[in-house]
Amino acid sequence: MALMIKQGVVLENNNGKLQVMVERMEACGSCASKESCGQRQDTIIELYSTEDFQKGDRIILTSDSRDITKFSMYVYVFPVIMMILGAALPQVFFKNTTYDLNLITLFSVILFIVISFIVIKGIDKKIRSENVMRVRKI
Repeated sequence: MALMIKQGVVLENNNGKLQVMVERMEACGSCASKESCGQRQDTIIELYSTEDFQKGDRIILTSDSRDITKFSMYVYVFPVIMMILGAALPQVFFKNTTYDLNLITLFSVILFIVISFIVIKGIDKKIRSENVMRVRKI
């Protein structure tokens, strides 16, 4: 099990919903164009923890890199696959009909994208209850 370990600072704690600033050290720290890059060096993320963290606490975040990769696939690849399905299925089922194929394809793509976002939202709720990232004070 490969672990991803990051350090962060608690910005806010609202009843266990933490806002944490995580510093990007690996890629951004050694990049030659980091001063002119549009990416911020710090990332603000939201976490859930039952521990009592205060604003300014330095923490360590750990997670399994396989989980992060898996959830990234859901967020980035799943909607694209659903959009392609939404475009391809009307071409198969309504090919030899008198219906306006372009209009049906448009509605189908929109429907499949909406379905993918609903599925991703459900996965997001599940992730919150699983505590994918573990948090501890330094």
